[in-house]
Amino acid sequence: MGDPTMLAPLTHRPSPARQALHAHLMAHAAGTPADEALAHLIGGWALGDGVLPADLGLGAERFAALMTCHFPSLVWRPGADRAPRPVLQAEFGDLAGLLAAEADPAVPGSADLALIIATGCMGADHLWQDLGLPSRRELSQLIALVFPALAAANSGDMKWKKFLYRELCRRENIFVCTAPSCAACDDFTLCFAPEE
Repeated sequence: MGDPTMLAPLTHRPSPARQALHAHLMAHAAGTPADEALAHLIGGWALGDGVLPADLGLGAERFAALMTCHFPSLVWRPGADRAPRPVLQAEFGDLAGLLAAEADPAVPGSADLALIIATGCMGADHLWQDLGLPSRRELSQLIALVFPALAAANSGDMKWKKFLYRELCRRENIFVCTAPSCAACDDFTLCFAPEE
């Protein structure tokens, strides 16, 4: 993936409502490396973007602990009825396990972010959309921060959800791609095309 600080410029700007909510959340941030990513995730949920439930897929107690760690001066009690829980597919546990194993324990909240991303993978859109993030850029920054080995392994900049599923299959020795390489595959653009 290269240097995460050298990301492509944004192709669009977040809405004023998203910018204001993000600024409000960051004003209450504890100063940990994952605060900004979590502010984007919570902001997306609050604006009705993505598939994450009110507790981001963590459960009420774990979500409350996450908020206390990252936004200690903020009182946040989202209504659970505002976002239904996504249907957890059979591979959910395997994805959550893969992400948990790859999470950098030095990053506060990394185990929670692994579970949140696995929950987002249950949606039908691009992963950044299913997580309610403003663009793929924020997802790439989040993965580079929390899952540096996965970020480095995605050297071809494959779409993140496709990459995670491919990685899961590779580790289980399940090979569904019949092409000898991604470059020779007829479906190359499905995996590597821009995510707009």
